[in-house]
Amino acid sequence: MKKIFALLTFLVALSMLIAACGPAATTAAPTTEAPTQPPATTEAPAPVAEKSTCPLQVEPGATITFSGWGDESEQKVYRDTIERFKSICPDVTVNYVPVPSDFQTKLKAQMAGGTAPDVFYVDDQLMTAFAPSGQLLALDDMMSQAGVSRSDFISALIPIYTLNNVTYALPKDWGTLGLIYLPEAFADAGIAEPTADWTWEDMRTAAKTIADKGTYGGFCMGADWARFSPFATSNGGAYASSDYKTATLDTPAVKTMATFVADMFKEKSLVRPADVSAGWCGEAIGKKLVAMTTEGGWMVNFMKTTYPDVKWKAIEIPAGPVTRADVIFVNGLGINAATKYPLASAAFLFYTTGEVNQAAIVATGFAYSTHPSQADLIIDPNDKAIAQGGLLPDTIVAYWGPYTGKVNDSVSKALDRIFLGDQTVDEAFAQAQQEAQAALNGQ
Repeated sequence: MKKIFALLTFLVALSMLIAACGPAATTAAPTTEAPTQPPATTEAPAPVAEKSTCPLQVEPGATITFSGWGDESEQKVYRDTIERFKSICPDVTVNYVPVPSDFQTKLKAQMAGGTAPDVFYVDDQLMTAFAPSGQLLALDDMMSQAGVSRSDFISALIPIYTLNNVTYALPKDWGTLGLIYLPEAFADAGIAEPTADWTWEDMRTAAKTIADKGTYGGFCMGADWARFSPFATSNGGAYASSDYKTATLDTPAVKTMATFVADMFKEKSLVRPADVSAGWCGEAIGKKLVAMTTEGGWMVNFMKTTYPDVKWKAIEIPAGPVTRADVIFVNGLGINAATKYPLASAAFLFYTTGEVNQAAIVATGFAYSTHPSQADLIIDPNDKAIAQGGLLPDTIVAYWGPYTGKVNDSVSKALDRIFLGDQTVDEAFAQAQQEAQAALNGQ
């Protein structure tokens, strides 16, 4: 999946060139400008023209249920989406039922019990669970009716949601990671702030200095495959082969960086969210408990709505021993094949993933648009820095075929065993290799 964002890179580079001729800008990832900084003066791009008609002729009196995960800031994004949708499809009532935790488990139970929502978030795990069994509605015919095409979307995001050349979901957003930090923590420790040419070694040195000072934790990271991915990828590693047949976790490229992370934890320059009484590392930044973490564009909206007075910044992901590389993850929307209102459900899905709504979501700082035509909407300086990680030539999409979820879970569990002191890096990743290979074999 490497080197798949050439088109998007060109578009973003073009937008950056245009932006460079004017004042600072604003994007869609971690970066609420600190209150002491002047607001960006670059005017936002002209809004996409709103379509005045519903994408499809819907069933009379349709009432559908929409569900997904997310905290309150994400929920607001989709409550606002529903209000916009009402203006063009007034005959459809959308009941929003957010499920902030254990969404996949609960949705699977609902599907088994015949009580699942009409429209819902779909990640690679749910795609694998529902598409082969016919529980996701095929979208292609209705896409044709609505004038929606796969080519409307960033091409690298589409394979996750197709099976046997049939489309079962459409990408609603994508994200990548950047280095998020508190300037005051660096000032407190008497060291310079991160720069765009930082390496992971630079991050570790600064984290150790800050942790030793004692006012803040150094670097925050949980036992999470996604946050570990840039470490591994920047050392030339991957979780599986490019043909999705062979697990590649028990390799020097991966284990070297796992050892790096484990050593940081041992020296206390790395802390987990729970170690500082936070639910996740973004919250640890908001509460000023740690100096640094890696998070994505969702930090913008989160910090604006939850910690508006906290001054924070973001830069591009640090470089590793081999390259500078990041991870891209994507979520989509799909439709319950058992819905009573397929047209109304599809109209809502097409609107939510369409350019008009995507532009409005980008403006909140929640996520990046899945449409390459909207690359110029990323204009906030901090958010732009984060987005650059997704455009690096060695960055990968976090997808290892239909069993991606199991492969990723094996990495998270290995890291957890290491942090708990239950296994060494070699032991943990040898076990992860076996688990991931079994998953790729369909076992």
